[in-house]
Amino acid sequence: MKKGFTLAEVLITIGIIGVVAAITMPVLIASYREKEIVTRLKKAYSNITQAYALALVENGAPNYWSLGEEGNSEGAKTIQKYISPYYSVWKDCQTDGGCWPDNNIIYLNNSSSSINPGTNASYSTFQIVDGTLFAFKVLSNACDTAYGTGRALENICAEVFIDINGERHPNQFGYDVYKFYITKTGLFPAGLENEQQFAFDTNCLNKTSGLGCTAWVVTRSNMDYLHCNDIGWDAKSSCKNIFNYNHSSGL
Repeated sequence: MKKGFTLAEVLITIGIIGVVAAITMPVLIASYREKEIVTRLKKAYSNITQAYALALVENGAPNYWSLGEEGNSEGAKTIQKYISPYYSVWKDCQTDGGCWPDNNIIYLNNSSSSINPGTNASYSTFQIVDGTLFAFKVLSNACDTAYGTGRALENICAEVFIDINGERHPNQFGYDVYKFYITKTGLFPAGLENEQQFAFDTNCLNKTSGLGCTAWVVTRSNMDYLHCNDIGWDAKSSCKNIFNYNHSSGL
């Protein structure tokens, strides 16, 4: 006589599978989303680095671009004018709005920032065909702003915000919006090891502003600052426990 599983045994097995799936699926989904963000950001960084290098060859260093004082709208449009030709631009909004969402970008701790490239004329903006958003703002006409030590953090001319998933939510620093610096010699991510203004420890870790997360993502290839607090430039480069995923935002 052949023996099979009883209905009760089948139901118990299905229930166990359901519980395991309920526990692991959010982890897997969050992990996939973060890997997608890392890939998009690294691609965006590579592309804008190349575009800026070409702009330097064509137009010289930004301290000769007549950018004007901090927040000068014409200077922001000049930066965009020299960089955007190396992209397939879908929407060229400049300082008129219409590319970025009208609401303020939120910090990584979910509080609202005062930064709004969508309505602030200090930012010149455009959107490329894959949906990525760019916003440029002048920091120094002479390119003498310094946020730390080293070539990447001295001689800063302007800042660039990149939203890797366009107008879709969460529009949040450290999640889908990232900060870069234009200097005399190159373009660099915010939050580098020697940065003092928007350091990783104080502007990314512990879910603070998120303005210092960019360098971590492009160099460490993870977003583990969302899940643990014991990582850093002089500490671990990733969390130990992969089941710490608890970020509710999505692409």
